[in-house]
Parts: sequence; structure tokens; C-alpha cells
Amino acid sequence: MNVAFDPWIPVVTQEGKPELASLCQVLSEGHRYADLAVRPHERVALMRLFLCVAHAALDGPKDYDAWCEVPKRLPDAARKYLDTWKDSFELFHATKPWLQVANLESGKDADEGWGPVSKLGFFLASGANTTLFDHDGMDNDGRSIPLESTILSMLAFQCFSPGGLIAQVYWDKVQTTKSSKDGPCVSASMAHALIRRKNLLLTIHANLPSIEAVGFAYSDLPIGRPVWEAMPAALKDQMAVQNATTTYFGRMVPLTRAIRLHTDGQRMLLGDGLPYPTFADGFSPEPTAIVVIRTKEKKQERALLSFRPGKALWRELPAVIVKRSCEGVGGPLAMQSLEEGCECDLLVLALARDQATILDTTESVYHIPGRLRSVEGLAIYQAEVKAAETLATRLGWAIEDYRRTLDGCWDGRLKSAGPSKGELLARLHGAGLTHFWTSVETNLDLLIAHVEAYGTDAFEVTGKAWESMLRGKAREAYEAVCGQGTPRQIKAFAQGWKKLNERPKGAETEPQLKEEA
Repeated sequence: MNVAFDPWIPVVTQEGKPELASLCQVLSEGHRYADLAVRPHERVALMRLFLCVAHAALDGPKDYDAWCEVPKRLPDAARKYLDTWKDSFELFHATKPWLQVANLESGKDADEGWGPVSKLGFFLASGANTTLFDHDGMDNDGRSIPLESTILSMLAFQCFSPGGLIAQVYWDKVQTTKSSKDGPCVSASMAHALIRRKNLLLTIHANLPSIEAVGFAYSDLPIGRPVWEAMPAALKDQMAVQNATTTYFGRMVPLTRAIRLHTDGQRMLLGDGLPYPTFADGFSPEPTAIVVIRTKEKKQERALLSFRPGKALWRELPAVIVKRSCEGVGGPLAMQSLEEGCECDLLVLALARDQATILDTTESVYHIPGRLRSVEGLAIYQAEVKAAETLATRLGWAIEDYRRTLDGCWDGRLKSAGPSKGELLARLHGAGLTHFWTSVETNLDLLIAHVEAYGTDAFEVTGKAWESMLRGKAREAYEAVCGQGTPRQIKAFAQGWKKLNERPKGAETEPQLKEEA
């Protein structure tokens, strides 16, 4: 199986037909494919692979002028490069299997220590990990996983594997550690952003920064070489390890875990791989990450934009579409090449984790009009998101008033909860706020239309349409969670309804709830 020339990447053709394509086909015939057909974390991992090969094949692009020529040059350059490095993309090569460690051993008898490849798929049940629809999870002996799926899972696993305890194996006779670090793409449940165009070739082009832009964003980061060009022979192979973990090219396709696939394609050896410094360690942010300024204990600090399952990412769009500054604050590196006033479709993707447990994945697509990328457009968008958050706070107040009127012991419960007060309030507000934010997101086009109408006679009309929708959805959410079946409930409902529609006297600011759905 050759990863460069055999089909394994799920794509959708321009005619809407799903099929598998090879890495070479994606890079040389990308105009034939409308998009990838993969999970959010797999998309990020695949795009990193595409960009790494494209950079290496083009030996650039050096600057903006060379970047403009990428769609013409990449197809032929990719074919020649992959043909040159064909052996390094063999999945079961005797001495350099792709993205694996050839001299990895279990330290046990020949048939012992091999685990199921299902451990590479976050969406598959394996061992103590269960998933809702994987009914074959407890039957690893009777389950057969296609090799194409294993390749994709392995690539994504190397990028997103969370740290924690892991089995120990022997890499070049040296035992690996039993405690592993995070993969470069999973720290802080970071959000990733990618530009999407009408076909895969143009999508790769849009997300491929010039070397000049890379140097601007990562002035202290060497360019390096792809990991398959300088594969570490052992953990003590200092130069190769440094290239893989601390250079721009080396980190694009990481070797976070030491893996060796069995020739049957169903088993593998798995242990800790190379330690990748992350943003939390003071390292540069990933090219697809978003860096924001947060205030903590009255001090401002840089932080990764994180995905929380309870907070939709559209509320953070202004941070995503800002070009990254020399201080590293802003959206993905791909925004550097996007011309001012140019519209685009933006994919925002993330994988949420709780320590070593994968919680959820998300993929959202947003159409970003040119007006939204202007100073005025960003200001309007941020102000209207703030208005929605203020209304959500008042909805929480109303629900709490409803509960207080029904339950005379509610205030006492809050007081006795102590530090757990926030969790108690979050459970109370949860259903109502989830209803509200979900409904608002389905009407996001009203906000985009309002931004686009800036400077026209329709601006006031679009603003009123957005505001009317917000208030209507807040009332719908309140009605959905606060019943009116008894006289006592009707009284409580009226009390909360008043709170929702009237700002309390003397309230200078509106406190933010801990839970934001």
C-alpha cells in the first residue's frame, strides 16, 4: 500500500459522487474534487499533509507572486515530488514505513503486545472506550477495519492524540515512557480555521502560506523538512527529532506516537513518540490556530481560542478572521494571503477533550462577506453578538426568577451550594440557553445581512430584523422551559416574563452566567 499513489482519502467529486483518491490525485487533480468527506479532526490532519507536501514539492512558494502561481505549478510539481519520494510513502516498507517506526518492538514474544488498530479511531469503541453506534466494539477479533480507514485514523491520531498513560514499547531497543504528551493540534481543545474554495486544488492554494508569510509569523521557527525526509532512527537521533518537533515543515505531519502496523492491517504496536512543545509551553501557535487576548486576574494574556461544546464558535468569528499580527495574535496563517474586501467560506473545526477523554468534535461553515472583514463590519458584528449575550443573561435571570417563585427554598439552596453555586445555576439555565443559542444560530444570516447593509438605506431595517429575531427567540426559549400548567406556574411565569422583558432598575451592568450554551 503506497500512501502517495493508492486511493485512501475520502472525497466528493464535482458531480457529488463519493470516492477514494490518492494523495497524488488530490494534489495533481484537485480541480476534480469538490471537497473532502471526512470528520472535522481528520480534515485538519489531511490539510496539514496536503500543505506539507505542496510546500516541499514547490520548494515554496517563496513570496506572494510565487503564491499566485501555485494552481498552475502544483499539479506537475506534486507528481514529480511524490514519485521521487515514493518509497518513503510505502505503508509497509521494511526500513521506513510511512509515519511509523520500523524498529519498534513490544519486548515480548512475537505475537504478544499487539493491539487492535481501532485504538487509532476516536469514533470507534476500543477497550474501555465506548461509542454509541460502534456495535462491533467488543469484538475486535471478528471486526475488520479497512486499511484505507486505518491510514486516515493514524494520520489524525498523530495530530490530535491527547496526552496520558500509554503502553510502553521499545524503539531501537530503548523503552518508551508510559506518560505521553499532547499532539500539536489538541492542546486546550483549540479551534482550527481553514478557507474553503470551490474545489480541493483552490482550497489547498488558499490555505498554503508563502514562505515569506511563514517567516513573518514564525520568525524564530526554522522551516525544516517533512518528517518522511528526515525520519528519526531512534529517540537519541537529536537532529532528526529536533527537525520533527521544532520546525515548520516537521510539525505539519507529526510523529506524536510511535506506531508500527502489523502486515495484517488489523493490529499494531503503539507507544509514546516524540514530545512536541505546544502553545502552553511558550511555543508558536499552529498555522490553523486562532490566538486571542484574554483578561485573567486583571492582566491580559495570549490564549488559544478553545472549543467548548456549550458555546457556538460563530460568536468568536471576529477573532478568527483578523489577520495574524507579528505578536502572533489573530486568525489562521491562511488569512495573510486573503486580499482586503475578498469574501470567502470559512471552516472552523475543533475536537474537545477532557484530559485524555475525547468529548466531541465540531465543524462549522461560515460565509464571510468582504464587509465583515472591515473595521466597521467587525465592530457591528461584535456589538450584535454582545447584544445577544446580554439577552441570554436576562433569559437566565428570568428562568431563575421563575424557579424562585415556585421554590421558596431556592435561594437557600444556592447559598448552601458554596463553590458549586455556578454548576447549580448552569443546570438550571442549561435547557433554556441551549434552545436560545441554537435558534439564534439558525438565523445567523440576518446578522450577516445586517453587516453587509452597512452604509446603505437597508441598514436600519436589517438591524431591526436581527433585534426582533433575538427577542422572539428569547421568549420562545423561556416559554419552552417554563410551564404554565397550574395557577402557581402561571404566577411564576408572569414574574419571569417581566424580568426577561424589563431591565432591573439600578443594574449598571449585566452579569455573565457561567454556562453559555
